[in-house]
Amino acid sequence: MTPSFLEQLAQPRPDPGGGAAAAYGGMVALALLAKVLQLEAQRPAHQGNRQAWEEKLRQIKQLTADLDRLREEDVRAYAQMAQVRASGSRGRERQEAVAYALEVPREIMARAGEALALAAWVGARCRRHLVSDLQVAREFLGAALRGADHIAWANLPLVAEESQRQAFSQKLSQAAQEGRQAFLDAGEILAAR
Repeated sequence: MTPSFLEQLAQPRPDPGGGAAAAYGGMVALALLAKVLQLEAQRPAHQGNRQAWEEKLRQIKQLTADLDRLREEDVRAYAQMAQVRASGSRGRERQEAVAYALEVPREIMARAGEALALAAWVGARCRRHLVSDLQVAREFLGAALRGADHIAWANLPLVAEESQRQAFSQKLSQAAQEGRQAFLDAGEILAAR
């Protein structure tokens, strides 16, 4: 029997690690968000706007699939980076591995930001007793965002060339800023409920 992700995460080995855990946390948030959205979509009050609710559910399902893929890619990125470091490679192969190790957490941050925008949309329209579930989802998404940000910044010093390091730094800072803003926006909407 294949161990669950949480069982794998608890093993005394480096992978899966923090990036995969961040993606998994985002998936937990999206499961809660899907629950609330589906409960609300069934309400007669939303029947006239059913297409919008169905589109948001499709977006949640796509984001969940994206985060699941990124959870697996984080493990591959780590393995690729470990292999390159063990080989002593300093050329293009190393830079590609480092770029991959930076891009995966950046994508996790971007997906968490998109999910936070969906949580705000649902939160503005759902019944008040469901807002607490959305608050939990928001916290998981915020943790996914911050966790992926930590992983990315830990990998940034591995970029050898200063100009590339600056470019990656800007991309990571932008993803983090957009995610923080989405976290704050969702918080305001949910708090107003």
